[in-house]
This record gives sequence, structure tokens and C-alpha cells, in this order.
Amino acid sequence: MSNNEIRLRKQLSSGKIKTYRNYSALMHRHKRDMMIKRAWSLLLYFFIVVLLMALAFIAVQYVRKEQMKRQQEKHKTSYVINTKQNQL
Repeated sequence: MSNNEIRLRKQLSSGKIKTYRNYSALMHRHKRDMMIKRAWSLLLYFFIVVLLMALAFIAVQYVRKEQMKRQQEKHKTSYVINTKQNQL
């Protein structure tokens, strides 16, 4: 054993040495965890975009509804004014 290996074994506890012995399994688990983390973040961003689109759609529908109400009220008031002028 070289001096570097002895120093390395002293620095690592017994639990860490076991994980580094099976390095391929450790890397496989790391890749899987990173893939899951990426999938969750993409899913979260997707739902945020859908939520923002739904809020925008609701806001547009509300504005249209208010405009229709204003037009109907304007039409009613102009109708009332015209009928009064015709009666005079």
C-alpha cells in the first residue's frame, strides 16, 4: 500500500469506504437521483406555465364580460334617450 492509500483510508470512515468500493453503483444511483430531480423540476415548471395560462385566460374572459356589460348599458341608455327625444 502506498502512502496516499493509507492517508486516504484514514480520512474516510468505514461507511464512506464501503460506498467508494462500489463506485459504479454509486454513480448509477447519482444519475438516477439527478434524473428524478430534473423530472420534478420540469413537471413543476410545466404546472406553473399551465397555471399562468389559466389565470391569463380567466382575466381575458373577465375583461370581455365587463366590456359586454358596458356596451349593453350604453345601448340601453342611448335607446332610452332616443325614445324620449322622439316623444317630444
